[in-house]
Amino acid sequence: MITQFQVIGLLKEELPKITGQENFQEIPRAFSSIHAAIYSLSDFTRINLELKHFQTARKCFALAEKIYLEGDIMVQLLIEKVFIDSLVLAKKARTKNHLACLIPPALQKVYLKHLDPQIPPSHI
Repeated sequence: MITQFQVIGLLKEELPKITGQENFQEIPRAFSSIHAAIYSLSDFTRINLELKHFQTARKCFALAEKIYLEGDIMVQLLIEKVFIDSLVLAKKARTKNHLACLIPPALQKVYLKHLDPQIPPSHI
């Protein structure tokens, strides 16, 4: 089980693999806290979606899904409230979006729930 204290280390290790860089320096304070680290993953995912770098975005979603599925309750809540919510806000700001086909199944339900809170869980 991934704890909130392990997320920063995991992202420090995995994001450079996704970016193809030795060091992930997208945001200088990206790893100052768990919130900053998850926000950095979300921001990096959003940027890649906007640039239509869908393979990189798919890798970001896979990493977020791994963290979500293997994380403790605090980590899961942070993925829902930071990662998913920021992507929902980004979707509402744009009209055309490719998120539906890129989000892994485990995050798809959370994403849809946050996108439209009026949808009953049985319809997701």
